[in-house]
Amino acid sequence: MDIKHKLLKYGKKTILLEDLITLMKVEEADTKALFDMISRMVSDKVLEPMKGSGNNGNRIYPMFKKYRILIEEGSNEELNEETEKQIRQLHPALRKSGYLSLHLQGYLKHKEVIDSLNLYLFSKKPGESVSRKERSFEIFGREKVLDDKEVKSLLRHLEITDSDLGFYDTPEYCFHDYIPERKNDLRLLICENKDIWFNIRRCMFEDHFRRLFGVDIDGVVYGNGNKVSHKQGALVEYVRFMGNPNVTFLYWGDIDREGFDIFRRTREVNTSLNIELFLPGYRKMIERARNITPEDSPSSKKEGVTFDDLFEGFSAEERSFLNSVLEDNKLIPQEIIPYTVLSER
Repeated sequence: MDIKHKLLKYGKKTILLEDLITLMKVEEADTKALFDMISRMVSDKVLEPMKGSGNNGNRIYPMFKKYRILIEEGSNEELNEETEKQIRQLHPALRKSGYLSLHLQGYLKHKEVIDSLNLYLFSKKPGESVSRKERSFEIFGREKVLDDKEVKSLLRHLEITDSDLGFYDTPEYCFHDYIPERKNDLRLLICENKDIWFNIRRCMFEDHFRRLFGVDIDGVVYGNGNKVSHKQGALVEYVRFMGNPNVTFLYWGDIDREGFDIFRRTREVNTSLNIELFLPGYRKMIERARNITPEDSPSSKKEGVTFDDLFEGFSAEERSFLNSVLEDNKLIPQEIIPYTVLSER
């Protein structure tokens, strides 16, 4: 980019001598070269010295400390012609929308970004997509450029999509999961608590389990308590990140008000997904809890709220037991099912 383009892109009406030196990328020690370049720009009516700013004190090569920028967009036909020529030489993907040809100032303002995009698009080779930050670093040498609002707006104007640049956005919530084989149809078990998630993962990894309590499963996901229900569409985003396979989710958490409320809210914020209770897991918990006194739940939330609508798959006796636990605000944690029980064939 020549100095006229740089001054137009600078976006101010005046410029300090030190900023002008930086813009021209000339060594400050090379006083004669600086003087010659600035004198030429003054002669060409590109710059006007602001005499009230004072000078650099050099009697042989005097330069003022501040200059007025005289060049304006559209005021220099030669400048516009050169800009249009540069745009015509860009990668077709950058020219397809026609935006840059109609917005020369926008091109000059974002020229550094556009040049980096242009170099990447011409050298791009087919390959797998990477994350937004990884691609940003590859293109610009900085990982957050593609997050910048102005750059995002520019890409929209240019009609450059994520797929054009070969990147994806990682989900805001990256759930821990273990899925031995990626398939188009998956049945994934969501566990509310970490210990049982780890133990099921251990069963699948070490013991090659693909069934749990008589139900086929393809993987296990750590819901991390409320995390799975906290954000609108968190699981939808997770499925999209996997490439949008056909997923059936089975949810398994603590038997208490909070646990069933997490399940209810998870369905409410992911309405497009099929999410059901993992009944065999709850039945195993009920079976092992028959001869113990449940502990008090640490949560007093949802007092008076009923969960009968969630219990249709349970027997009348099981529903009675569950309602008794919830009415008394008790807790039967998932940890009642240890690894030794999970690993029973």
